[in-house]
Amino acid sequence: MRNDHRPYWVKVAADRVNRWQVDRLCRPHFDRSGNDLRVMYPRHLEISGPHICVGDHVHFMALPDKPIRLAVFEGLGAIDIGDYCIVNPGVRITSASAVRLGHSCMLAMNCYLSDANWHDIHHRIFAPGDTAPIVLGDNVWIGDSALVTKGVTIGENSIVGAWSVVTHDVPPNAIVAGNPARIVKQIDTSHLTMRRDLFESATPYDVFEKQYFAGQLSGNGFWHWVRTLVWPRGND
Repeated sequence: MRNDHRPYWVKVAADRVNRWQVDRLCRPHFDRSGNDLRVMYPRHLEISGPHICVGDHVHFMALPDKPIRLAVFEGLGAIDIGDYCIVNPGVRITSASAVRLGHSCMLAMNCYLSDANWHDIHHRIFAPGDTAPIVLGDNVWIGDSALVTKGVTIGENSIVGAWSVVTHDVPPNAIVAGNPARIVKQIDTSHLTMRRDLFESATPYDVFEKQYFAGQLSGNGFWHWVRTLVWPRGND
């Protein structure tokens, strides 16, 4: 569908159902979950194990064919996701030590954070093998399908390029790429906009969101929307 043809009231009703699903299906699995937790397709956010916490305004963008998986191995690890973070489809975070994300971090599709080897080189039967914490500073962006391995600390504002493999610490304000990842550029922080600005601006994010969608969907009628679902046309 090229456009969103839903009447605004349909979106409001769908959002209420989604919030009920998040509260019923997702929140009970977290040790702690903050305000305005949002999950697209809540049934496809897979949470396994204790010691998993998320802050305020965290968005999980799960999809049926790209679930998001947060897993703590037999209670040995912990996952802590800071405020304003976005976790995109296909992301996996597995822990047997600790994985900590600062505020305003973005995890792109299919990236993987793992703080353990999961098997020893010689004794391959027993998990989790060697472990060491992963720490992401504020405003870190992990690119599509990137891998962050055990013991890595990534400094604030840094970016990990798509398909990179990060095996060593990354300093603040750096862009790294490759396998193994290396610094390819420094970030000019004088022009940097933190994602949290969306929530802490003069217009609160929820107010901005309501105004935006009310304007975008205001002209949509119910029967027109139904027609686009059962008899779509080329310009729909």
